[in-house]
Amino acid sequence: MPFRVLPAEPSDIPDIVTVHQASWVDDPIIGRLMPDVEPKVKYDYDVNFYKDKFENKALTGTVMHKVVETETGKLVAFAKWKYPYSLTPEQQAEKEKLNLGRSYPPGTNEKLCAQFFHPLDTLRKKYIDEEKDYFLHLLIVLPPYQRRGLGTLLIREGLTAADGDKARTYIEASPKGLGLYRKFGWKEIDDIVIDMRPHGGTGMASEKCLMREPGAGLA
Repeated sequence: MPFRVLPAEPSDIPDIVTVHQASWVDDPIIGRLMPDVEPKVKYDYDVNFYKDKFENKALTGTVMHKVVETETGKLVAFAKWKYPYSLTPEQQAEKEKLNLGRSYPPGTNEKLCAQFFHPLDTLRKKYIDEEKDYFLHLLIVLPPYQRRGLGTLLIREGLTAADGDKARTYIEASPKGLGLYRKFGWKEIDDIVIDMRPHGGTGMASEKCLMREPGAGLA
């Protein structure tokens, strides 16, 4: 096989950010969240985002996998999961303190961020049991490597663990990714719809929320 799935490490952050930024440009919602942020500022913001996820993974259940080319070692895709976890009261307070300290860089469309992220947070609280459920938070493949089965490799990596625990798996997806997720047994349970015209887009854009029961679909 020309590709391998491996655990992602903090040293991968620059490559993870490169894949992240290259893959969201054309997304109708995410591509317009930070339209006027300077490239260097945006890069540093994303580096700090992933650095925080690695440093505080015990507070969020974060598990990250990467796909690399076997011959070159180039990182071409990654997945960010949240595996089930529980926190002590002290850890919960630490987590809440970290969340309060976050802010967006200048040039961010904060109105669109609020329209997008606040409903997502509400739906996560509604549907996810953090002590029992798995959550595939991000699945990103570098555009030239898309439609080559790399997303499937990363999905199966997490679903193997979820099915072993007989656990449900939650995901949020743009309409573009729905076909793949449905094959693995995810079913739509809710959505967010945003009028993108005030934000320079055209018409309505949506983000689907899906849940997969253990053992469903191809995995």
